[in-house]
Amino acid sequence: MKRVVLSVLDPWNYLNQFPEYSMAIINPDSGTERKQYLLDNLDWSLLITADGEQHRDGGDYVNEQIVMYTSGTTGDSKFYGYSKEQVQTAVNNVVDSYRLTDNDRFLSIMPLWHGHGQLLNLVAAHVGMEVCHIRPPDLKRPINFSPTWISAIPDLLGVMARSQVFPDLRFARSASVALPDQAFGNLKTAFQAPVIESFGMSETCSHCFTNPLYGEQRIGTIGLPNRVDAEIRDGHLWLRGTQCYTTDWFDTGDLAEQDSAGYYKIVGRELDRLTLHGIKLDPLSIENKVYNRLAGIKEIVVFGEDRMMCIYTGDATPAQVRATLTSINRLCNPRFLQQVNEIPKNNAGKVSRKLLKELYK
Repeated sequence: MKRVVLSVLDPWNYLNQFPEYSMAIINPDSGTERKQYLLDNLDWSLLITADGEQHRDGGDYVNEQIVMYTSGTTGDSKFYGYSKEQVQTAVNNVVDSYRLTDNDRFLSIMPLWHGHGQLLNLVAAHVGMEVCHIRPPDLKRPINFSPTWISAIPDLLGVMARSQVFPDLRFARSASVALPDQAFGNLKTAFQAPVIESFGMSETCSHCFTNPLYGEQRIGTIGLPNRVDAEIRDGHLWLRGTQCYTTDWFDTGDLAEQDSAGYYKIVGRELDRLTLHGIKLDPLSIENKVYNRLAGIKEIVVFGEDRMMCIYTGDATPAQVRATLTSINRLCNPRFLQQVNEIPKNNAGKVSRKLLKELYK
């Protein structure tokens, strides 16, 4: 099986055109350096761009169906090829979890070069449901489509909650970025439908945990393992399963907790931890506490290594933010604090604390 790489604005129009290839999708709007880095590592045989096709003699990947790669928030991207059996396992898990049928209608928002969007389009195709593709910049315009389910990062769900009305919506799924507790309630009220926080990663074919649609949805958790084995070892989340990139247990790098009902909560990443005066602090946990204590915060990011840095959006004053942070822990007095119009994100639309440390040296 050779690999085809799609680097076009409308990759969904090409998904069924290359059944004899394993498929990877990259963002055509990525910078030249990033795009070349991905192409150099994908070992492609066919490249599809707006200018046409390019051919080369890439490697053979037996039984491979798709390639996913990490966004590189903690360093260089990692690349994972998945077999047809692994992809089908992930697809079936999503279908069964949310009881999806061909009567459902899916509003596809996440880019297909993101594992989140790539997997869910495979889900929709497998079930045979109607799909409408909308690029994120167009979400504020009227959408002549009534979905029964949507899935996106919290920021994009928020845009839709403020600009769209979806009378037939069964549920809204949030993934790829942690859903702040305050946003959960706001989205549920706006959509008048359950909000399901889930969790996936490139190493698990983009889906491995979910809160139940027909059961208790616990705010601030990623829910329950969705047909994967999960353990917490020394505070780290370890996984194993058919849809994972390896048959062995592996350390996700995420710091996690499990409550008495078995629900999991991601509290940060080991590489993002701050060490202040010998004390380790988890930025995600600090941010969630600020959301819950200070109403004027729209988005906040804590980062740094041996000193705390913080940027935020919203109406709160820097003095209010500083006071809230120090009320959480006296060590949380930022050496750098700035109110900004927008939080810088990486190419995948995620907050990268590594990127922020470089931007705010």
